[in-house]
Amino acid sequence: MTKDTKRAIRFWLLSSNDNFETAAAMLKAGRYNFAMFMCQQAVETLLKAVFIIQKNERPEYIHKLPKLVELTGIKIPKSIDDKILKIDAHYIKARYKEDRFNSKIYNKQNAKKLLKDAEDVIKWFIKELKLKI
Repeated sequence: MTKDTKRAIRFWLLSSNDNFETAAAMLKAGRYNFAMFMCQQAVETLLKAVFIIQKNERPEYIHKLPKLVELTGIKIPKSIDDKILKIDAHYIKARYKEDRFNSKIYNKQNAKKLLKDAEDVIKWFIKELKLKI
């Protein structure tokens, strides 16, 4: 593994951690749509690090979490896959759709649940791949 590859992996892992912390801050601030969007970003950036680890190359410019998981070649349990699908829904909707203002979707309870789901996904990959963040 080259120095540049290690640097890229570190960048994506640090980005994932930063995005997760931002999600928690947005939850605390009552910015639920952004909390949920940042959950998606935390998982996306983690998966980009995982892709580089698995494939030793840069990931495609995509944002769909299920596609990123597929590209890594890692088999994941259904429970983690289900959480990834829930998280993935908030990449576009939380920012660009009218739903972003829908308090039935973007509320404290849902944001807390999605933050927990993102944490579970991140912890699963960290444990599975013995990642150091």
